[in-house]
Amino acid sequence: MGDFACRFMILEGIEGDLVVPVEAQLIRHHRPLWNSIVDGFGNHDPGAGRYNQAKSEWDILHPGRKWAERLTGQSPELDSILAKIRQEMRA
Repeated sequence: MGDFACRFMILEGIEGDLVVPVEAQLIRHHRPLWNSIVDGFGNHDPGAGRYNQAKSEWDILHPGRKWAERLTGQSPELDSILAKIRQEMRA
């Protein structure tokens, strides 16, 4: 716990049409690592017969998705993911 903080913006009625452009602008402005540097945040269970894929960088950094534990492909190394993040943070 403590790795993340969250804020919410509630758009009701016609303002709900703004969800996509507001989200896009927030991503462009804040450039969260999981949308720009770290691959795999939005991944879903690949389904039966497709578990020969590698774990994503997200799943290496933040284990916990039970389905990701079944993936058997060559996953990226934690050290290389952290190096990529450090390089981005210096830029």
